[in-house]
Amino acid sequence: MSPVSRGRKRKPAGRKGRARRQVQDTSKAEIERTLDRRLFTMPFSSATIDGEEFDRLDASDPDERALLIKGEHPELHEALAETDFDTDAAGFSPRFHLTMHEVIANQLWDDDPPEVWHAARRLRDQGVDRHDILHRLLEVMVTHMHPVMVDRKPFDTDAYRRDLNDLGRPEAPMDDG
Repeated sequence: MSPVSRGRKRKPAGRKGRARRQVQDTSKAEIERTLDRRLFTMPFSSATIDGEEFDRLDASDPDERALLIKGEHPELHEALAETDFDTDAAGFSPRFHLTMHEVIANQLWDDDPPEVWHAARRLRDQGVDRHDILHRLLEVMVTHMHPVMVDRKPFDTDAYRRDLNDLGRPEAPMDDG
């Protein structure tokens, strides 16, 4: 306390003081929400890929995030290493699978579109496992990417957002009348 203000009564916080506290509270709440979303996206910072340890990866770097995602899928490492992996015979592309994981992780990390995180939280609140949530989000993305890749149609962002908004919600009963 300065010598000049010693002995003076402090004024009660007026509108400016309240507004400053609200901004601080809002900022703290926003930081907590962002941290929750990003820790859900990448809850770890190391990965083992083909026996090599990658410690202290930075999940905020998209390239390092890709390594974390690859490390989370050890079952795909062998197939990824094969140069002649027959995607058609397997009915599955490990590269495409990891790419779609990256798309979802980037959307979650950036909160763009926010419907991805809203859907993830709904599913998490229902007790769905994190990796299963990511796969459910991935399925919605793949459904919307298929016409883009196969028929060269533009990506329908509005339809994608609507499907994300429906994900994890109970289906409306059918009207028989």
